[in-house]
Amino acid sequence: VDMARIQWDSRLKTELRSLLNKLSRPAVRLRGGKLNDDGFTVRFIFTSEDLLEVILAIKNPNFSGTFTKHVGWNLLQLQLQTPTVEELRSKYRELSPDIRQMGVDDTIYGSEWFGAERERTGASLANAGYIPHLKNFAKTGVPNSLRPALWGRILGCNPTPKDLHRYKLLRQNLASLDVASDSLFRFDVQETTDNDEFFVFSDPLNEAMLIFSRDNQVRSLCSLEPTTAVLEVKAPSPLDGSSSAETAETAETTAPDAKKIAIPPCGIIPFYQLSLIAAPICFIHADVEHIYYMWRAMYCRYFCRLHIISSQKDTIYYLAKTFEDLLSTAHPKVYYHAVSIGAHPLRTVFPWIFTAFAGVLPVFQVLQVWDRIIAYNTLELLPTLAAAIYLFRADRVLEAKSANEVHSIFKETVHIQAIPLLQHFLFAKGKT
Repeated sequence: VDMARIQWDSRLKTELRSLLNKLSRPAVRLRGGKLNDDGFTVRFIFTSEDLLEVILAIKNPNFSGTFTKHVGWNLLQLQLQTPTVEELRSKYRELSPDIRQMGVDDTIYGSEWFGAERERTGASLANAGYIPHLKNFAKTGVPNSLRPALWGRILGCNPTPKDLHRYKLLRQNLASLDVASDSLFRFDVQETTDNDEFFVFSDPLNEAMLIFSRDNQVRSLCSLEPTTAVLEVKAPSPLDGSSSAETAETAETTAPDAKKIAIPPCGIIPFYQLSLIAAPICFIHADVEHIYYMWRAMYCRYFCRLHIISSQKDTIYYLAKTFEDLLSTAHPKVYYHAVSIGAHPLRTVFPWIFTAFAGVLPVFQVLQVWDRIIAYNTLELLPTLAAAIYLFRADRVLEAKSANEVHSIFKETVHIQAIPLLQHFLFAKGKT
């Protein structure tokens, strides 16, 4: 795994250097007063498909597949200790259908009282609640109006005056310096806001992602060390009248005592759908400063783990392996059928896990899942939900005769109700 990560980081750094060199411009320059693109058709450094192919190539030289439960079915070859349905059922017992849930019971006609009760209880906790009590409350879902307060308290991301001052400084940095990686972030935002759900948030999302790109605290705040694929270049100096710095091609020849700036400054290589993961937070806060600090907290605590090569718990490899084990155990027939027609289930759901279901499910379904992620402080519900959705359409998959048919079955997810499917997967009668 360590070797795969080293090779991946090297590949990303090469891709970043190549892409920036094609811009035919300094890697960092003083801005001329407007946030322009460079007139260059930007490509993404990597996508979920690229990352999947890399982790599929990871092999355990000390392991023989002869002893696997389902020989040859799984794409992932490392043997990890993943949770069983029984263990998940015990851990997430508050998701039981016997307990009223936001996202389920509040949508039933005549149960408006439940939503009102949750509002009252949540508001009381938000004002003075102990953080463990807030997490317990969030385990059964958070009313939409209380997410700003409750998530802010649990994540510790409500901006202080010091945070707001720092945001102002980052905005000034953005206005004065033009960093070549800005185009990568803006391009991804443009792709995200082409979506009907998110187009109204084009301006705040663009600003939040560009501020994110400039925030050099991001790297140190991440729960796992992100990629080392950043470039370092000499910073331009307004004192000597310089309007530009070196190009990416000459970046590594800079004198060691020169003042340097990382490309990108946040230390996170922009990739396809990074801003898509941030977009649901625009539905929680109205002002961009609060959007930004909540996004940074969610990314650094949870979502950075979805894009790092590691076998640690709650990383993308572990979560993908959890999905394979859950589905192959819960319904081996549908799993084998999909594999036999060249439509391996992991290839279907990997993009869902990669974005934590952002852009896959309707926004408020996504937020209901994220309520539970924050409450339980784990990403395990992502592969669990992926397995639940796959089983929900198992009968149609069994009728499919090609990979294209399977792809069509899962292309439409707009009507998926996340919490009821999780409940059915974990607690339906007959589950063992």
